[in-house]
Amino acid sequence: MDRPLNRPAAGAAGPCRVSTRLTLLHDTRRARSLPLKLYLPDLPCSKGLILFSHGLGGSREGGADWLQHWASHGFAAIAVQHPGSDVSLLRNNSPLALRHAFKAAMNPEELARRVDDLRFVIRHIGHDSSLPDIINSATDIGIAGHSFGAVTVQILAGERRPDQHPEPPDPRVHAALALSPSARFEDIGPGLDHRFGHIHLPFFSLTGSRDDGMGLSDITAANRELPYRHMPADHSKYLLVFANGNHLDFAGQASAAEGAVFHIRRSPPVFRDNLLAASTAYWLAHLASDADARHWLTSDLPGLLRPDDRFEHK
Repeated sequence: MDRPLNRPAAGAAGPCRVSTRLTLLHDTRRARSLPLKLYLPDLPCSKGLILFSHGLGGSREGGADWLQHWASHGFAAIAVQHPGSDVSLLRNNSPLALRHAFKAAMNPEELARRVDDLRFVIRHIGHDSSLPDIINSATDIGIAGHSFGAVTVQILAGERRPDQHPEPPDPRVHAALALSPSARFEDIGPGLDHRFGHIHLPFFSLTGSRDDGMGLSDITAANRELPYRHMPADHSKYLLVFANGNHLDFAGQASAAEGAVFHIRRSPPVFRDNLLAASTAYWLAHLASDADARHWLTSDLPGLLRPDDRFEHK
């Protein structure tokens, strides 16, 4: 592995030059157009491809801090915008109207549409001439998301919910990463061991001790650890909890509309470098099959964390 993940350079940008491109993919079957933002490292850098799903009220600009960094280390990326649960929810920014809009969008039908969005994009990779070669040639794909996007990733990775149709992941999908994951309605259905026990992909959960639902849902910071707790122990599951990390710390850059509505603190979280270093090592380990990165993640990362941060793996 390259050496950017030591203490002095934790979270430093990688060696690859990165360009970005905005485009659309149209799903004729569902009459649904998906805005995309592509992150394209130089071709000699290519190590794999990451798809990113934003949270409620987000857009294809979401996750930009994370995606730009991962691309600088060689991972092409696609940020997918989900119509119906995207920035269109923020048109009326009164607190009460926003609360109602968010709650209305957090429903099984909207979640199913989001999951189908990612499945549609994955199916097009390698078969759509409008996509650049570095994306079409990808054989190792990772899926990532924040908040409702993290739940989208959980379903794609194998979470079983009675209101969602399970499908095996595309064989090219090799790893998943969830920023602010959750396990709502844990008392409903066959239980969390069943819901999360079918996730056999490598899976990295990242959250914070103050990562609740911002008053817009019933999710607590403790709830965000439950997916990890109920996944099988197969030496590829990871949990990183940053002390005092709040929900928007994990969005990876909010849009101007989100900033106006939520009065977002624009300064990066104090743990940003460690989040970037840990997530990059994870992708190197599980998309690029880098044994040194995997060793660093479990052996060296804990020594970089603050005393109240927590890292676990199983």
